[in-house]
Amino acid sequence: MVGTDKGNLGARVFFIWGSLCVLCFLYAYFLIYETKGLTLEQVDRMMEETTPRTSAAWVPTTTFAQEMGLTDKGTLDPAIVEDVERKGSVV
Repeated sequence: MVGTDKGNLGARVFFIWGSLCVLCFLYAYFLIYETKGLTLEQVDRMMEETTPRTSAAWVPTTTFAQEMGLTDKGTLDPAIVEDVERKGSVV
Protein backbone atom coordinates (compact mmCIF):
# COMPACT_ATOMS: atom_id res chain seq x y z
CA MET A 1 0.00 0.00 0.00
CA VAL A 2 2.95 2.33 0.41
CA GLY A 3 5.42 0.63 -1.94
CA THR A 4 6.78 2.82 -4.75
CA ASP A 5 6.38 0.10 -7.39
CA LYS A 6 2.74 -0.97 -6.74
CA GLY A 7 -0.26 0.93 -5.35
CA ASN A 8 1.55 3.80 -3.67
CA LEU A 9 -1.16 5.40 -1.54
CA GLY A 10 1.20 7.47 0.54
CA ALA A 11 -0.54 9.39 3.32
CA ARG A 12 -3.99 8.14 2.19
CA VAL A 13 -3.24 4.88 4.02
CA PHE A 14 -4.31 6.75 7.16
CA PHE A 15 -7.89 6.99 5.87
CA ILE A 16 -8.04 3.21 5.42
CA TRP A 17 -6.54 2.65 8.88
CA GLY A 18 -8.77 5.29 10.50
CA SER A 19 -11.91 3.90 8.84
CA LEU A 20 -11.13 0.39 10.09
CA CYS A 21 -10.58 1.74 13.62
CA VAL A 22 -13.97 3.48 13.55
CA LEU A 23 -15.67 0.31 12.28
CA CYS A 24 -14.02 -1.75 15.06
CA PHE A 25 -15.17 0.75 17.68
CA LEU A 26 -18.76 0.68 16.39
CA TYR A 27 -18.72 -3.12 16.31
CA ALA A 28 -17.52 -3.32 19.91
CA TYR A 29 -19.93 -0.64 21.15
CA PHE A 30 -23.07 -2.08 19.56
CA LEU A 31 -22.41 -5.85 19.58
CA ILE A 32 -20.10 -6.84 22.48
CA TYR A 33 -21.54 -7.35 25.99
CA GLU A 34 -19.71 -6.21 29.15
CA THR A 35 -19.10 -9.39 31.15
CA LYS A 36 -16.51 -8.25 33.70
CA GLY A 37 -16.94 -9.99 37.06
CA LEU A 38 -19.90 -12.16 36.04
CA THR A 39 -20.21 -15.93 36.16
CA LEU A 40 -21.23 -17.88 33.06
CA GLU A 41 -24.75 -18.32 34.41
CA GLN A 42 -25.03 -14.57 35.05
CA VAL A 43 -23.78 -13.83 31.53
CA ASP A 44 -26.50 -16.08 30.11
CA ARG A 45 -29.14 -14.29 32.20
CA MET A 46 -27.78 -10.86 31.22
CA MET A 47 -27.94 -11.72 27.51
CA GLU A 48 -31.60 -12.69 27.95
CA GLU A 49 -32.50 -9.50 29.80
CA THR A 50 -30.47 -6.67 28.23
CA THR A 51 -28.70 -5.37 25.13
CA PRO A 52 -24.95 -4.90 24.57
CA ARG A 53 -25.25 -1.11 24.91
CA THR A 54 -26.88 -1.34 28.35
CA SER A 55 -25.03 -4.41 29.63
CA ALA A 56 -22.53 -2.41 31.73
CA ALA A 57 -25.35 -1.19 34.00
CA TRP A 58 -26.90 -4.66 34.42
CA VAL A 59 -26.70 -6.04 37.98
CA PRO A 60 -27.46 -9.69 38.82
CA THR A 61 -30.37 -10.11 41.23
CA THR A 62 -29.72 -13.74 42.18
CA THR A 63 -26.82 -16.15 42.11
CA PHE A 64 -26.72 -19.61 40.60
CA ALA A 65 -26.43 -21.10 44.11
CA GLN A 66 -29.62 -19.33 45.22
CA GLU A 67 -31.48 -20.61 42.18
CA MET A 68 -30.37 -24.16 42.98
CA GLY A 69 -31.67 -23.87 46.56
CA LEU A 70 -28.57 -22.98 48.57
CA THR A 71 -29.27 -20.91 51.69
CA ASP A 72 -27.13 -18.05 53.02
CA LYS A 73 -25.44 -20.48 55.44
CA GLY A 74 -24.23 -22.66 52.54
CA THR A 75 -26.64 -25.54 53.11
CA LEU A 76 -29.42 -26.82 50.92
CA ASP A 77 -32.93 -25.59 51.55
CA PRO A 78 -34.72 -28.19 53.75
CA ALA A 79 -37.68 -28.31 51.36
CA ILE A 80 -35.40 -29.39 48.52
CA VAL A 81 -33.69 -32.03 50.66
CA GLU A 82 -37.08 -33.39 51.72
CA ASP A 83 -38.28 -33.48 48.13
CA VAL A 84 -35.17 -35.37 46.97
CA GLU A 85 -35.42 -37.86 49.85
CA ARG A 86 -39.11 -38.42 49.14
CA LYS A 87 -38.46 -39.05 45.44
CA GLY A 88 -35.54 -41.35 46.28
CA SER A 89 -37.59 -43.54 48.58
CA VAL A 90 -40.27 -44.16 45.95
CA VAL A 91 -37.84 -45.81 43.53
